[in-house]
Amino acid sequence: MTCGAMTRNGTACICKRLYENGRCKYHGGLSTGPKTDEGKRRASLNWLTRKIFAK
Repeated sequence: MTCGAMTRNGTACICKRLYENGRCKYHGGLSTGPKTDEGKRRASLNWLTRKIFAK
């Protein structure tokens, strides 16, 4: 089995190392974002820091 997701070239992804959802690490891997309140707070602080230093 292969991933089957479409790449930027318009061809199918040929990665064979799949997760339970049937996709590879590039097309739907493990992370779905922070779940706990502490993780969400840290993620929002990272975004804020980038916005301040990007100017």
